[in-house]
Amino acid sequence: MKILRRWVGVLAASAAPALSIAQTYAPTAQQSAGNAGVSAIWVLANLCYAGMKAQAHPSVGWRVVSFIFGFPGTLISFLVITEGGERAYGVDLPRKR
Repeated sequence: MKILRRWVGVLAASAAPALSIAQTYAPTAQQSAGNAGVSAIWVLANLCYAGMKAQAHPSVGWRVVSFIFGFPGTLISFLVITEGGERAYGVDLPRKR
């Protein structure tokens, strides 16, 4: 474990000069929040799809809508989460009984 930490430190220290040089040549134009990063609709669609799949929700229409708006993150959820397993990404999602 100590060797791994040492190598991570060496890699981080060697990458710092390269990152600072790259930053000097990068354009400085500001981006608005709408153009950069993840949108709230995308995040919510991913959460909804993961919850519906984990709880085996019967509504196919809402699953399709959330799958489309959350793609490609929902594709990972489709492959990783088991149908009706009541667990998604390490979080328990029990159904109401």
